[in-house]
This record gives sequence, C-alpha cells and structure tokens, in this order.
Amino acid sequence: MIKLLNLFIELRDAIIFVICLLLSLLLIVVTDHDPAGPFRNVAYKAVGSFGGVFYRFGSYFRLEKEISQLRQENAAISLQNTQLEDALLENLRLRKLLGFKEKSTFDLIAAEVIGQNPHSVFNGLIINEGANRGIRQDDAVLTADGLVGKIAIVAEDYAVCQILFDRNARVSARIQRSREQGIISWDGGAGLLLRFIAKTIEVLPGDVIITSGFSRIYPPDIKIGVVTKVSKDTDNMFQEIFISPAVDFQKLEEVQITKLAQNHDQ
Repeated sequence: MIKLLNLFIELRDAIIFVICLLLSLLLIVVTDHDPAGPFRNVAYKAVGSFGGVFYRFGSYFRLEKEISQLRQENAAISLQNTQLEDALLENLRLRKLLGFKEKSTFDLIAAEVIGQNPHSVFNGLIINEGANRGIRQDDAVLTADGLVGKIAIVAEDYAVCQILFDRNARVSARIQRSREQGIISWDGGAGLLLRFIAKTIEVLPGDVIITSGFSRIYPPDIKIGVVTKVSKDTDNMFQEIFISPAVDFQKLEEVQITKLAQNHDQ
C-alpha cells in the first residue's frame, strides 16, 4: 500500500497533466453557448478540487517522510551528545584522580569498579585489579572525594572492596575541627554514624569527619563525610552523630588502593 501511494505521488503531476489535457480538448470541441456549458463549469470545479486534494494528500506523505528523517537525525545527534558528555565526565574524573595521586604521599594503584560484590557476607564492590598488581587484603580504598572502604577479598586479577555501607565496617575517625575521636559505622540506610563522642563535646552540623590515622589500614586525614545531624539522648552518655558520606557509592566508577597495610607488615 505504501509503495502504491509513493508511486501515485511520484506520478501526480503527469496524471493531472493528462486529465487537464483531455478536459481541454473536450472544452475546445464544445462552444461556450452549447448545452454542455454547465458541464464545463462542473468539470472546472472538479478538476480544481481534485488537484487541491491530491496536492494536500501528496504534501502530507512528504511531510511524514521528512519528519521521520528528522527524528532519525535527532536520535543520532542525541546519542553522539550523550557519548561526548560521558567522555568529558570520565576525563574530568580521571583528571581529579590523577591530581589526587600526584598530591598523595601514599603508594596508590588505580582501579575501575566493574560490579557489585556477589558474596552476601558483606556489602562491597568488585574492582578490576588484584594480586597481580600487588593488591592485598586490608589495603584501603579511596577516591579523590574521600574514603570508600578496604580490600576484603583478593584474586589474581580482581578484588572485592568492603565499603563503609557494610554492617561490620568500622573506621577510627576524628572531628576535623575539634580533633575529637570516635568510630564510624553504617547507619543502616544511606548514611554513616560517628559513635563514642561524649555529650559534653560540641559537634555541629557541617563539621568534617576524617580518618584518625590510628590504624594499620586507613591513612590519616582522609575525608569520610560531613555531620548532618546531632542527637543527644538523656539516657546515653554519648551523642548520636549522623554523617553524610563524602563518596557517592551509587556512582563509583574509579578508585585508588593504598599500600598502607603492606607497609605496616614490612
């Protein structure tokens, strides 16, 4: 049906020409004063109406074809823009990581996040580097934004990182402003908790929480997060301090692994 319509549209001008030619010959034979005069008027109107409808009909299908082509071109351009934007964001992330590595005093190994931890024992991420790059259990994992966690399982060419959003994860931390020390753990949701800070200690929303350095795993002064809320229960001697993590664990694509644990073993 579509092919027939397209053929009809392509031959439109020729068909109209033949119809008009036949009608013209008919009108030449008949004089203006014969009984066929009313017929001529009807014929003129019929030809005009038919030509108008046919032109609009052909224009509609040409417009549909042009719209379809424009949609295809728009989809291709949109895909190219998405790819370019993703490449730009990746370039910015890698530049940020490279700058962090250059400033860092630690021995760092770059790795990509390639999946979620398949083990149900803990919450973690799979990275594409392992023992063949010198990565070992308990090496700290971080990004330019802050602390991610530590290496829990090591294979030859991949490793599994236990992240801070694990019920068994614990990190010695301190409040950057006051230098008070506590322990970071997961709050069971999308945040962290800083525990064992006495109620007498001033803690304010916006305070930055960093690693304390009192660990054979985690380097000192790595950002963990920012205080969002402080709760003081009258029946508890410690405050409940809620932390928004510095790292967006839903968007992790590249990480750095430190060799601090190995240096302590040597």
